[in-house]
Formats: sequence, C-alpha cells, structure tokens
Amino acid sequence: MRASKEDRKAMLELIEQWHKSGKRQKDFYQEYNIPAHVFYYWHKCYRKQKGALPKPTPANRFVELKPSPVLTAGNVEVQFTSGHRIIFHQAVSADYLKALIV
Repeated sequence: MRASKEDRKAMLELIEQWHKSGKRQKDFYQEYNIPAHVFYYWHKCYRKQKGALPKPTPANRFVELKPSPVLTAGNVEVQFTSGHRIIFHQAVSADYLKALIV
C-alpha cells in the first residue's frame, strides 16, 4: 500500500521538523506517537530525497574542552582531611600529586 501524496508530504515535513528541532530521534517520534519503524522508513526516504544531510545538533551534545596552558606555580599545597599539609616550593607533576592522594 502506497502512501498518498499528502501523507508523504506530511511525513517528510515531520522529518524536516525533527532535523531542525535538535531532539533525539526517539524523543521526537515518541512525542508524535509515530512507531519507530515508520519514523526510520520516512527518515530514509527523506535522506534519499534531500541527499546527505549533516547530523542534527541536539542541545545536550558534548562540547570539546580545550585544556588551558600548563601553569607553573611557585608553591603547591596539599591539605589532607586528617589535617596534615604538604607544601611544595617548586612545580610538581599531577601524577606525583595523584600518587600522594591514593
């Protein structure tokens, strides 16, 4: 059974709306009560019609963090919960400090 032109147009518009929304596929098709297999079928049709599209950019996507340059401090102080303190008067590597804590 083939979809009517109106149904086809409506589904392709929904897929386009999803692309613009930034929502996850599952969240979108559940919101509109569309069965998963129907959504994926129309998404495939949409991709064929429009060609390759960039992936949608959801709002909760990971963001790349770039570390700041390494700062060399003159003094480093480590204070333990027991109240003991260690003060370093020169640069100390993070690995060395990590070994002290563990």
